[in-house]
Amino acid sequence: MQGKHMKIRIDENETPKKILEAALKLISENGYAKVSMRDIARKAGVAISQIAYYYRNKEGLFLALVRNVKKAFVDDFTEKTGKINGSDEFITFLCEYAKESIVGNPDIHRLRFEFSTLAMASELFRAEFGTLVKELSEIIAKDIEERAPSLEITKTCGALRIAEFIVIFIFGVSSQYLTEGRDPRRLENIDMLKTLIK
Repeated sequence: MQGKHMKIRIDENETPKKILEAALKLISENGYAKVSMRDIARKAGVAISQIAYYYRNKEGLFLALVRNVKKAFVDDFTEKTGKINGSDEFITFLCEYAKESIVGNPDIHRLRFEFSTLAMASELFRAEFGTLVKELSEIIAKDIEERAPSLEITKTCGALRIAEFIVIFIFGVSSQYLTEGRDPRRLENIDMLKTLIK
């Protein structure tokens, strides 16, 4: 399963990586609106002009951060699902993976929560958030089709609708967990997927 924190992977030099890691930490702790470019530059140990060079502005930096986090998740998830066989094993894996991800990577889940909130007021963020949900849903739908084709619910709903439900359900549980003081009982709600998806 998850085991350790996902890392943002960037092939370029260390400056963009330091900027994204500083932005992730600050935004997840304080919220997008309360973090300035100056704060991020200070935390990353770079000049504001370097942030502008790589990301143009705060919005560009935030979108780059979300895209890099998404890529790290997709790479990690794809690697781990490659070892799954059978419908029951897949749904069990999905539940455990989600719980471990929420506990092991709270910064990433707070970032997603912040992103979804911003998407309600910004067309740019709304479009990007829609793309995020769509891509995550398509990845899970592909896994459902390949690893869990015998699920009864796929006959009536289809793999993509099931995947969309799973993504939104996990988003909801992670938001509840983070906003209600990280009560571990909240994560048990994810196990409802084992009953709902048969």
